[in-house]
Amino acid sequence: MKRIVLIATGGTISTRDVDGSGARPILRPDDLLSAIPGLDQVAAVEPQEFDFIPGAYMTAEKMAQLSRRVSETLGRPDVEGVVITHGTDTLEETAYFLFLTVASEKPVIVTGAMRNASQIGFDGYRNLYDAVRTAAADGARGLGPLVVLNEEIHAARWVTKTNGQKEDTFRSPAAGPVGVAYGDRIAFFMRPPPRRVLEPRIDPGVDLIRLWAGCDDRFIRASLAHGARGIVLETFGGGRVPPALLPAIDDAQARGVIVAATTRCLTGGMWDMYGYEGAFRDLQRRGVLFAQDLPGHKARLALAVALGNGLPREQVRALLGAS
Repeated sequence: MKRIVLIATGGTISTRDVDGSGARPILRPDDLLSAIPGLDQVAAVEPQEFDFIPGAYMTAEKMAQLSRRVSETLGRPDVEGVVITHGTDTLEETAYFLFLTVASEKPVIVTGAMRNASQIGFDGYRNLYDAVRTAAADGARGLGPLVVLNEEIHAARWVTKTNGQKEDTFRSPAAGPVGVAYGDRIAFFMRPPPRRVLEPRIDPGVDLIRLWAGCDDRFIRASLAHGARGIVLETFGGGRVPPALLPAIDDAQARGVIVAATTRCLTGGMWDMYGYEGAFRDLQRRGVLFAQDLPGHKARLALAVALGNGLPREQVRALLGAS
């Protein structure tokens, strides 16, 4: 029987309302495992606790520590895979960080819950059961970190939380799920693209700025004033910004600050056919890098990891374009 290590970080899957004041973290890893009948027939699960926090409390520094823990755990010859329980607010960011920084071919599965253990229809037990089954499945090897909730298996590269309340919130709008967990069946029908794996080092000086109609350059200027080394802009469409931002973008480039652009749209790559100032070709000419269809929060992580690893500009460009 395969040995799967459960690394718990907290999140809604660990919460229960015990006195009517609201759900709080209370369920430890052993509590979760003991409540799932038949789990011992799937794998030998070894519980560990990394943290006991809501998803909103997760930080990039904790992600880096978790990445190292995961790599160390997967380095054990007796371990076949890792399952991580996590709060859903930042689950996709942690999963993507692991995508960038964990090199092992062994399965890494991230899961959580949208309902707490006091609510009718608590989804945590089922999601954890499916996550362990996925980690123990032969087809999960070599797919990179995966996210398993609501009977679907998603690649960390593509998945995003699309609704603040519904159980079917985790989706991959640009690619769809890579597999399903139906009944007693784990099925895979898609493989994520190849990835470059880096050390879990982060440059904290990377800011994320979302554009809006009529916006000016105040936030770019504020980032520069605070010593930013990288700025990610969530731009309009395929890569367009208002002309009011262009002097600040040029100033950032002159200071050696990497400016990367992604789209604030749900899906779609970075490109357009326009020739006016502030459009894709103009930004490209000014030296802006493009994160293709990565959402802003994932593009920020990719840039922070690239800078933390000291990658030269052309390698940063390649990572953003392929990650």
